[in-house]
Amino acid sequence: MSKKNFFKNPFYFIIPIIAITSILAFLLISTIKLEESIEKKIFEISTSDVFAIMHNSASSIQMLLKESKNYEENIKSNTFLQQKIEENLKLLITPNIKYAYLLYRDDRGVFRFLADASRYDEKALVDQKFDVDSPEWLQIYTKKEALFIRHTMLHQLSISYLIPIMHQDEVKLVLAIDFSIQKIEEINKIIHVMQNGILAVMIVVLIILLFTIIQAIRFRAVKKTAFIDKLTNVYNRNYLQKHEDFINLNDYILATLDIDYFKKVNDTYGHDVGDKILKQVANVILLTIRHQDDIVIRYGGEEFLILAKTRRDDHISALNVIERIFHTIQENRFYISAEESIKITVSIGINLVPYKSRTFSEAFKLADIALYNAKNKGRDTIELYDENENTQNACMSLNEIKEAIEEKRILCYYQSIVHTKTQKISHYEALLRIVDKHGSIISPDKILPTIKGTFILRNITKEVLKICYEQLINEPTIAINLNLNPHDIIDESILTILKNYALNENIANRMGLEIIESEEITHRDDAKNNLLMLKSLGYKISIDDFGSGYSNFIYLTEIKTDYIKIDGAIIQKILDDKISFLLVKNIVAFAKEAHIKVIAEYVSNEMVYEKIKSLGIEYSQGSLFSLPIPWSDNRKML
Repeated sequence: MSKKNFFKNPFYFIIPIIAITSILAFLLISTIKLEESIEKKIFEISTSDVFAIMHNSASSIQMLLKESKNYEENIKSNTFLQQKIEENLKLLITPNIKYAYLLYRDDRGVFRFLADASRYDEKALVDQKFDVDSPEWLQIYTKKEALFIRHTMLHQLSISYLIPIMHQDEVKLVLAIDFSIQKIEEINKIIHVMQNGILAVMIVVLIILLFTIIQAIRFRAVKKTAFIDKLTNVYNRNYLQKHEDFINLNDYILATLDIDYFKKVNDTYGHDVGDKILKQVANVILLTIRHQDDIVIRYGGEEFLILAKTRRDDHISALNVIERIFHTIQENRFYISAEESIKITVSIGINLVPYKSRTFSEAFKLADIALYNAKNKGRDTIELYDENENTQNACMSLNEIKEAIEEKRILCYYQSIVHTKTQKISHYEALLRIVDKHGSIISPDKILPTIKGTFILRNITKEVLKICYEQLINEPTIAINLNLNPHDIIDESILTILKNYALNENIANRMGLEIIESEEITHRDDAKNNLLMLKSLGYKISIDDFGSGYSNFIYLTEIKTDYIKIDGAIIQKILDDKISFLLVKNIVAFAKEAHIKVIAEYVSNEMVYEKIKSLGIEYSQGSLFSLPIPWSDNRKML
């Protein structure tokens, strides 16, 4: 980084200023601790002899009372003994010890005087009430050892020192002194001057920090205007040139969007109208994208670049954004004046696999090639650069899934969950399957990526709920768990179905609901309240794939979950990976403390089984016991 850049950018000053402020704060705290340390040393020096003398005095009083069975009554009735004790106490009086006295507690727990070495005009009478100012006094009766009680005073170190006088391992009397010494004012003044100086410097530094932050915010605002296209309010090419090397190509799909026949608009209506159209198209795009995730850049005159956030194994949500933009522009009318509007279409090219390119420029070129193909095919269309990407081929299409629902080709396979100790079946997990048109069984990994984020996912959940409900009606002795996604927990139609099922008193307590924990669900109060409502209806709540990513232990207790299912990927590594073993061990320990039962997934062999059994995991699921199979096959096994 050059010196020129350092002095131009106020952000670079913030960290050093914060560091200086932290050092000054540390020095301030150190001076406070130094003052406390000096006071403590003064106290130790001043009291070491006093405490020793006081213990001797307590021993002397004990000797005077050794023949007595009732200490307080003996002192009250024996004037000579009172005098002896007071003479003993007067030996304790020094310039720093103003009061020395002997106390007892009556039957009501009230402290009263037996002897007082104070001056005549301040002297307390025998049996006069003594008001204690701190509950710490009572500790001497439980601890049965000497203790001192410190008092807060501005210019003095002040304490009460108490010694128990025992009889048959019981505290009968309390010998007490009030001790105070002057603080060393000179030292305190020096320390206070240091503290005030440090505080003054801190205030100055904080003012500088505040000024720097304001300047930094202004700098960022100015810098932002350099990156924003003034006409359309989206990012411009300056932004792309500045940031393209830092864009993670794993996180996005790239789409290039071009307004069809835009030159004709400019030629027919003029450039002012063309600018209006550009603004309106950009506004549609901005209203459609996910502002926390997606990026829009005006790359050329009428060409926009859209980076839609995605995951490598899931393009559906990102593609949905691009499709919404495309269809919204198709459906809108764009105004060239207050009264007159025209229709606009766009062509879009998409690169689904930018991470396969070495640089952003190469990835962009592939999206641009797809845009070129879209224009060649007549415009007003979306073209994928890699239409035959593996993930797309492997998954069922939306139409195939819709047809499967309509033709009742949705079914469930069931995998048993057993008691770890006995290996007897506890309950089953229902797992989604679709029978395709050729009779093949399609598993969830070929279904869920396609329907994620669509209404089809909700419809699939309803089908699975219906299948499991009918299974529970037909088999009144079994229990079944089924999987819900986070959106199901806040979907009123799904909640209504579950409420209706709970009206049958023998359903909810046998239908377990498994939810994968995510930040999306834990940060929503309505999701938490719905889970608690479902639990109150009798449903058992399980957190699935626990430990695989986001895991909030506090949330488990808040929703009063019944089961934790430890992620199978962790269980598979439990024999060879120390970290996985420790993670499982700690999850089990927490669950036992929180009264939550634990299920281990993917228990595939005897060695894994023996390990989880040794950890005290209550339930097991995996190929060692059974594979997911149709209910008819489970029935045969039973």
